[in-house]
Amino acid sequence: MSNYRRSYVPGGVFFLTIVTYRRIPLFSDVENIFRLRKAIAKMRTEKPFDITAAVVLPDHLHFIWSLPPDDSNYSSASLSV
Repeated sequence: MSNYRRSYVPGGVFFLTIVTYRRIPLFSDVENIFRLRKAIAKMRTEKPFDITAAVVLPDHLHFIWSLPPDDSNYSSASLSV
């Protein structure tokens, strides 16, 4: 089993990479990018955070997220696209 290390810093800034299943180029389709934006907007209403930067590539995403000062658990804000 993997032994991941995570930094839990209240109000921290985190770099994340999210890869599609089997690197299927889901985000080559503009409709899927629209769905991604909608999912992120919904997620941010439930678990607030700032998106400092985002890069959407056909088969993966890069984000820089900034959490609120009282929040250190970036993994609880998960994408359900």
